[in-house]
Order: sequence, then structure tokens, then C-alpha cells
Amino acid sequence: MNRLPTKVQGLDEILSGGLFSGGVYIFEGPPGVGKTTLANQIAYTFAQTDVRTLYVTMLAESHARMLQHMEGQDFFDRAQVNSKVFYISGYRELESDGLKGVVNLLRAELVRNQASLLVIDGLVVNRGALTADESVRQFVHELQSLVSVMSCTCLVLTSGTGNVLSAEQTMVDGIFSFEDHGFHWRAERRMQVRKFRGSQVIRGRHTFCISSKGLQFFPRLESLPLDNHEVPHTVRHVSSGLPSLDGVLRDGGLLAGCASVVIGPSGTGKTTLALAFASCATLSEPALLMSGTELAHDLKRIGSSLGLATAEAVHSGALHIEQLGLEDESMDEMGHKILRLVDELGAQRLIIDGLAGIADTLAFPERGYRFLGRLLAELRRRGVTSLFTVDPAALLVAAGSSLADGVVGLFDNAFHFDQPPTSVPGTGGRALHIAKVRGSQANASAVDIQLAVADHRSSNA
Repeated sequence: MNRLPTKVQGLDEILSGGLFSGGVYIFEGPPGVGKTTLANQIAYTFAQTDVRTLYVTMLAESHARMLQHMEGQDFFDRAQVNSKVFYISGYRELESDGLKGVVNLLRAELVRNQASLLVIDGLVVNRGALTADESVRQFVHELQSLVSVMSCTCLVLTSGTGNVLSAEQTMVDGIFSFEDHGFHWRAERRMQVRKFRGSQVIRGRHTFCISSKGLQFFPRLESLPLDNHEVPHTVRHVSSGLPSLDGVLRDGGLLAGCASVVIGPSGTGKTTLALAFASCATLSEPALLMSGTELAHDLKRIGSSLGLATAEAVHSGALHIEQLGLEDESMDEMGHKILRLVDELGAQRLIIDGLAGIADTLAFPERGYRFLGRLLAELRRRGVTSLFTVDPAALLVAAGSSLADGVVGLFDNAFHFDQPPTSVPGTGGRALHIAKVRGSQANASAVDIQLAVADHRSSNA
């Protein structure tokens, strides 16, 4: 069986390669969820490889209005309209002759336009002598026979649900359910492959977004196939950015490729440590800082006030600062974005300044532990040294639950600040407590963070 990659971001990954040539697939979901945009996106992507599409609308809405909506999409190419993508209406045939009349129309138009992709947008059930279920079942049976003879792949778009259309009882090759899931003031678009013949798929609900690029899907991170191929890494240690902290670590720094978490209330010094770690970036070992609250210019200003080379690292291109959790991004969208940026930039250091930015999503309370574990595994596999900051109070507000002990266990190293801030005995500074350093040990249980910053200034002088 031949595969038809849709080239839609994330969708082929979920389907383990794409649709199958000659299959009949149902896209079901409420109006406005993105079915029409997705069908057009696939059609115009196919048009780039000279695949013709017959797009049949079953509703009274004009094609001109649909095309106006597509104008803002990057994939839309007006030159392909009625050249590679042909639009016709089946509304009149449906009204006069029912679904049987629609089948006759499809047969004639497929031959005339030599189309290899058929889209039926807006399936309407003819409630005549047959029941709705029987009518749809008979229509899909005839449709399958037609596309088989014509060597054509078919997408059927309907606002009904599986229970209404009894799609499971039909002979379709795949059923895709779309939903716009809302919870309080937040919302996520989700898609689930309920049926797919001929191949394994990544099961469960996956989030997606609609932008000028069309639909972009974000497979659940922890459900992606594991790549067991280990990338060889040289055992070495990297600086935390604070000489005093490196000085109490037995190996003079953090193990390259490890994951660290810094826990503490707001204002205790987490961002200071994060900026010190990020400011060690070089062009040969770039860093990516994902900020949950602070803007890039604020972080550069804070770094400069502490004597850190944050602004210089940004200006040289060694350090890249991006925002985390913009525009209601889903948890998986953020995860894929982080890994994509790490790969594109070749980042050797990753800083997530504010885990609450990821936790403030619908899926985190249920899947956050598994998601974070997989994200850290992907970073380790890439040899990325990561540092996450956590404000327990902010996490409680974002996720509705406190920081679980098991989450800390996912990290190789754990540091924490007290509230109110405590000091290292014999100094007036602020203490950073060293809870664990996996595979190594520290010569002290705490380090003075203010003294560490002062040491950093002296070393840069």
C-alpha cells in the first residue's frame, strides 16, 4: 500500500508516515475546529507535486467565501484554483436526488478532472426512507467502490460525531475526531485518531493549533517512539556560571548533559543563578533561555546589574532568549518548540526559567510528570545541560497542585533557596542549598549566592 505524506507538521508523525492511497477517511468535529482548513492545506500541498484535488462542498456556502478565508494561509496558491484544485458544489444534487445523486456527480467529475484526491466537505444525511445510519453506510460503501476504481483517496468532512453517523460500522479506513476543548478561561484544540487501517498510530489525544501556516499538530511527547540510539558524549564538566558554586562541587562544575532544578520562592535568587549559567554561553557552545515571565531586555538589564555578560552573550549570538507559554500554547506545543529550537540552534545549554510556564496548561495536572520525564530524556540524549527553576507557589497556582517529590527525582541535581532567605554561617549572604548532585558530591551543603555573584564579577574584571 502506497503512503501519501500530508506534509502537515506533526500529522504524518502521528500516522507513522501519512494516509494510504485509495483510503476513505472521515474528519469529524464541531464547526470551526479546522477541518476545512486542514483539507485545503492537504490539497494545496498535494498540488505542489501535481496531484489534482476535487473539492466538493455539500453546503450552500459559496466557494468564493471559502477561498477568501484561505487567502491568509501560507499554503494557499490562487494559481492552483481550477488548475490543480477544483471546487464544485453537490448541494443541488443532494437536495434533488439524495446521496445517490451525489455519487453520480462525483463519478463524472473525478473522470473529468482526473483527480487523485477527493474532498467531501459537509456531509449531510438524507433522512428519507432509510435511517440516517443506513443512508450513510450505503453512501460510504458506494464511495469506497468509486475511489477504488478511480485510484483516488477521499476525505469526508462532517460536523457529526461517531455516535450520530455510526462511523465505526462503515467501511472507512480512518476516523479522525477533532474537538475544541475548553476549561474555564482556557481552550485547546485536540485531535484523536479513532480508527486507522493498515498502520500503527500514536494513540490518544494530540493538541494542534491553527495559524497562517495552517494546522500544526503536536504529538504527545511521552508517546513518541523512543530513539534508543545513544549519541556518544565525552565525559566532561561545565561551569554553573558561579565560581563559588563550582568550587564546592567535587568535579569543579556540573556534568555535561545533566539536568538540574533550582527550587525557591520568588525573589530568592533563582533567576540570578539561571542568568549566570546562561551567560557562560559561547559561539561554540550556545545556550537557549526560555523565560516564563521576564522579557529579553529585562533579563539583559538584570544580568548587567549583576555583572554578568548576559547582554554580550545575546549580542554575539551565543545566547538566545525566547518566551515560554505565549498565546495559550499547549504543553506539547511548548515541548516540541523547545526541542526544535535546541536542534536549530545547536544549543548545549538550556534554561527553563519558570516551570510554571509549562504547568499552566490543561494537560499538566494529568500528564506533567510523564511529559517532563520524556523532555529531560530527549535533552540528555542530545547532550544538552539543562537547568529548570521552580517557584512552588507559582506552580501551585498554575497546575493546581504542589511540586511532587517524584518530580525532583527526575533531575540529576537539585538546589533550593529558603524563604525567608537564610545565610551561610559566618556570612550575611543568601544560601543556596545543595540537595543532591548525582554521580558526584559537594564539599559543602550550601553556598553563598551573593558571594558567588561577587566572585563572578571579580573573575570578569
